[in-house]
Amino acid sequence: MNSKARSRLYDRNSQGKLPGPVAGQDTPKAPDFAGKNPYVPVDVASVLKTVQRPRRALVTAGMPYANGPLHLGHLAGAHLPADIYSRWMGMLIGRENVLFVNGTDDHGSTSEVSAAAAGIPIREFIDGIHARQQVTLARYAIGVDVYTGTSQPETFPIQKQLCDFFLTNLHRNGMLEKRTSRHWYDPQLSRFLPDRLVRGTCPNPKCNHDGAYSDECDLCGHQHEPTALINPKSVLSNATPEMRDTVHWYLDMWKVSEVLRGWIEGKAKKKAWRPSVIADTLEKVLPSLRFDGEHEEKYKALKATLTLPAHKSKYAPGKKVVVQFGDKAALEKGRMALAAAGIPSAVANEWAHRSITRDIDWGVPVPEIDPDLAGKTLYVWPDSLIAPIAFTRVALAKKGLDPETYAQYWRDPEARVVQFLGQDNVFFYVLMQGAMWLGTQDDPQRMPLPGELQLTDIVSAFHLMVSGEKMSKSRGNFYGGDQLLDEKGYAADQIRYYLALLGLSEKSSDFEFAKLDERNRFLAGPLNAAFERPISAAQSKFDGRVPEGVLVDGVLSDTVRMVQRYVKSMDRADYPNMLFEVENYARIINSLFAQYKPHDDRHPEEGRRNALFSAFYVLKNLMIMLYPFVPGTMDRLRESLRLPPTSFSIDELGIPIPAGHAIGPKGDYFPVPAGMEHSDPA
Repeated sequence: MNSKARSRLYDRNSQGKLPGPVAGQDTPKAPDFAGKNPYVPVDVASVLKTVQRPRRALVTAGMPYANGPLHLGHLAGAHLPADIYSRWMGMLIGRENVLFVNGTDDHGSTSEVSAAAAGIPIREFIDGIHARQQVTLARYAIGVDVYTGTSQPETFPIQKQLCDFFLTNLHRNGMLEKRTSRHWYDPQLSRFLPDRLVRGTCPNPKCNHDGAYSDECDLCGHQHEPTALINPKSVLSNATPEMRDTVHWYLDMWKVSEVLRGWIEGKAKKKAWRPSVIADTLEKVLPSLRFDGEHEEKYKALKATLTLPAHKSKYAPGKKVVVQFGDKAALEKGRMALAAAGIPSAVANEWAHRSITRDIDWGVPVPEIDPDLAGKTLYVWPDSLIAPIAFTRVALAKKGLDPETYAQYWRDPEARVVQFLGQDNVFFYVLMQGAMWLGTQDDPQRMPLPGELQLTDIVSAFHLMVSGEKMSKSRGNFYGGDQLLDEKGYAADQIRYYLALLGLSEKSSDFEFAKLDERNRFLAGPLNAAFERPISAAQSKFDGRVPEGVLVDGVLSDTVRMVQRYVKSMDRADYPNMLFEVENYARIINSLFAQYKPHDDRHPEEGRRNALFSAFYVLKNLMIMLYPFVPGTMDRLRESLRLPPTSFSIDELGIPIPAGHAIGPKGDYFPVPAGMEHSDPA
C-alpha cells in the first residue's frame, strides 16, 4: 500500500480523528461534503460536539385508559417512540439523568363504564387492567422507571396535592370562570352523567348507529349536540336521562393566549416541533374574528383600502368568514375597522374556554374554594396532564431519592421534558397544559422563569390503522401487543423495528403483516449477516480477536455522514428515513467481505486485516445506533463483542474496538422467519 493511499486510511490510535480542520462554534449544522464548506467535520467527535445536551431529561408517553389491554396503536404512537427517545437521551446524557414515567389514566367515565360492563368494582377492574398493561410494556422492553396510575395508592395523594395547587393558583389568577350549563341527569340514580355514560342512536341520517355517545358517534365520527342524540339512555341504569342545570369551572386560556402564541411561534421558527403540531395549535391560538358571509363583499372592499391590519382569511362552517391577525392588538384594530365598515364581528375564541370539572365521584375532588363547586371532581384531561409530575415524584421515591427533586426536571430551563402522544391529543398537551402551567405563576403573562414549571416539548404521532381505519379498542379493530407475541410468534424487537419504520410522524399508516414479514426477512438476512460475518471471521481466522488494521478508504467519511444524520434524527424523534440509512451503513460490512474476503486466507492478508478491523468499527457503531430501537438484540450483540454496557453511549460512536480485543461467540440475533433458511455468513 503506497503512502498516499495509507494517508487516507484510519489510524486505529486516533479514536476516530484524522488531521484536518476541526468543527467549532461556527461550524454550520448541515456541513457540505462536496468540498464547498471549509469547516466540514472530519471525525465523529467533531459532529458530537454540535449536539445539544440538556442537564436532565423527563420523557412521558400518552397515558392509556385503564379500560383494556394495550394494543399496537398505543405502542406505535406513544410508548415505543418515547422508549426510543428515552434510550437516546440515556446514551446522550447518561441514563441516571433521565426519567421515563408513565401510567394509566384511571379516572373519568371511561373507567366507570368499563367496570360496570365487567360487573366488578372499579378498583378491582383498574388494578387488573393496570397489571396486564404493565406486563405488556415489559415484554416490549418499554423501559419505564415507573408505571403507576392516577388512582394508585402511591400516586393518588400526590396527585390530589398537585391538583389543589393548580386549581388554587388558576383561581387566584382569574383563569377559572364559573358557568352554568345543562347536562344529562339520571333521575333513577340521582346523578349527572358525562357524555360517555349516555348512549343512543346517532343523529347522522347516513349512520343511525344505535351505540353513539351523547356528543359523538364512534362509528361514523359525527359530532353533535347532546340533545340531538336519538332515544338517549343511561349506560348505568338504562333510564331515560333528562337535561338539568349544573355549575362548572371553565379554564380561560384566552387570558394567556398571547404567551401561548409566542411560545408556539418560537417553536415554529426553530422547527423544533413537527409541522402538524404547529399547524394544529397555531391555527387555534392566532387571534381571530368571525363575521357572516353576507358581509364578504364589504370585507373585500375594506381589504382593498389597506386599512385592515395584516391578516389571513378563510371560510368557516355556517357561511362564516374568519380573519386571523398576528396579535391581539391587531385584532382589536381589525374589529374596529370592520365595525366602521358596517361589518359586525365576534372574537372566535371558543377553543379557549373548556370545562375542567365534572359531576362524577370517580375522580380527584376539587379544593374547597367555592361552595358552588362542592362535590365536583377534576375533569380527566387536566387530571392526566398533571399526572406525569406525580409520576415523577413516585419514580424518584422508588429510586430512593427525594421526591422534591422533581423540580430538577420540571422547573429547570436547562432540563428537557418531552411528551409523546397521539395527534388528536395535541390540543390538550399544548394549549390546555400550557395555559395551566402559566396559570401557576405569579404573573401568567410571560414565559416561565427558572424555578417555575417549564413548558414542555411535544412529539405527536398519527394513527396506526387497520384496513384503513383507526385502531381502536371501542371499535374492536385492534391487535393487542401480547397477541402478536403469543398467537403469531413474533419477537418483540421485530415488532419494535417495524413500528419505528411506519412513519407515523407524518401520516397515518396501515399495519400490514406482509410488510412486517418482509422487514423481518431483511433483519434475519442481510442485517444478521452484517453482525455475524465479522465475528465468524475473527473466530476462524484471527484467533478470536480484532486484528491490527486501519480503516479502509471511505469508511470514516461514511461514518461521519451517518452520525450526523443519526444525531439530528434522534433529537427530533424522526426515525424511518434515518433507519433506512442505518441499514445502508450496515451494508458496508457485507461489501468489505465481498471485496477483501477477510474470512478467506487465500487473499492478501493486509487487505483482510484492514477490512475486518473496519467491519468491527462499523459493527460497534451499528450496535450503538440500533440500541434504542432493538435493545434486546443489541445487548446480545454487545455480549458477543464482549463490550461493557457503558458502550451504549453516544460518545462511543467513532471509537474503534481496539486491536487484540477478544471477541466472543456468535449469538442469536434477529430470529429467522418461518420458511426462511438460515445461511452460514462466513
